[in-house]
Amino acid sequence: MLPSARIEAVIDLTAQVAISLKEKGPAADVLTRKYFSARRYAGSKDRRRVTNLLYDIIRRWGYLSEISDGDARRMVLAQLALTDDDPKVYFTGEKHAPDLITADEISFVQNVEPEKLEHHRLNYPNWLEGDLKDRFGDKFTQEMLALNERAPLTLRIARNTEKILAFLSEKEIGYERGVHANSAIILHEQQQVRDWPIYREGLVEIQDEAAQLAVKYVELKPGQQVMDLCAGAGGKALAAAGYMKNKGQIYAFDISESRLKEFKVRAKRSKHHIFQSFVLTKKNRAEKLSEYEGNMDRVILDVPCTGTGTWRRNPESRWRITTETVKAYVETQRELLAEAWDAVKPGGRVVYMTCSILKSENEDQIEHFLSEHDDATLVPIKKNGIEKLAGTLQLSPFSRDTDGFFVAILEKQDIKTQSN
Repeated sequence: MLPSARIEAVIDLTAQVAISLKEKGPAADVLTRKYFSARRYAGSKDRRRVTNLLYDIIRRWGYLSEISDGDARRMVLAQLALTDDDPKVYFTGEKHAPDLITADEISFVQNVEPEKLEHHRLNYPNWLEGDLKDRFGDKFTQEMLALNERAPLTLRIARNTEKILAFLSEKEIGYERGVHANSAIILHEQQQVRDWPIYREGLVEIQDEAAQLAVKYVELKPGQQVMDLCAGAGGKALAAAGYMKNKGQIYAFDISESRLKEFKVRAKRSKHHIFQSFVLTKKNRAEKLSEYEGNMDRVILDVPCTGTGTWRRNPESRWRITTETVKAYVETQRELLAEAWDAVKPGGRVVYMTCSILKSENEDQIEHFLSEHDDATLVPIKKNGIEKLAGTLQLSPFSRDTDGFFVAILEKQDIKTQSN
């Protein structure tokens, strides 16, 4: 692709992202993969240039969208101008290039200035400012800047550490071991991990260090009965099986059949065989979950949330949430906590997790739950982050160099035994 053709591709993808945000459509990475799958002629350098520029635009989406009235072409023009990359070089009107830049667009570009307002400069929805400042306090600027950076690619060691490290050394792939989870390998550069033999053989999985640490706090043991109530594609269930040494049972539930199908593929690759997976629907949910009532040693509860802690990985997702979606997530989370609590037996634990940085989804949920359940005790997590409720854990990119992630451990007390 010629340089100008790459810019035309960015304009196209920027317009697709804008539509997707309005219509709650696919994520930017999905749109990008689909775009290039239909354009096999694009080389690796083409894909890299287009993708990097697209994500640079997404990382200042609020500002660029506002000054351009949401026009994709002007958003690209502004981004090029802000990075001292002359738009006139690309907007030539030649074959495969963007249409010739107009006099009005030249005037627009000449008047583009760097962001001045805080919510533009730090790239967050203005209505969330109070919640974000409440969370981050005097580290607000540092934390928001960290949330706007690119996240590293992190692997989880499933088995055979020596073979994994030998492969990385042979391929001269730079990495460092995790600080918070011994199973984590943090790669220095983005890689096509799914093409690696160590991935295809199930030796490694892609998983942020925060999520790996969260599974560690579940305190799993061989032989336990474990429920993963929001299993998704099974990342945490797979990690749990390693701690359980393939002994016991893990019951994986999700509302998405496609995600559980992916989980089955990953489970086969992992060589773990202690999983049972079930698709939950509105019709079967209550009856199916009642089969496990009071029988679980552990319930892993990685609830649906705003994903505000993953803004480094999904930068456009900050423009998908509204006050209404936050309220809806909070309600769903409380319903899921109730279901998890019914499933766990006395002496068992529910480990509540989110990839959110909002108190309303994290500490506030735990305080609300404890206020309504006399049989619930918060088991303190010894590690500290930036949490507002003692005993819980809130990680963040700036404070711990991980995704924003929250963990709380709730243990069910046997009130009948205590009363006797």
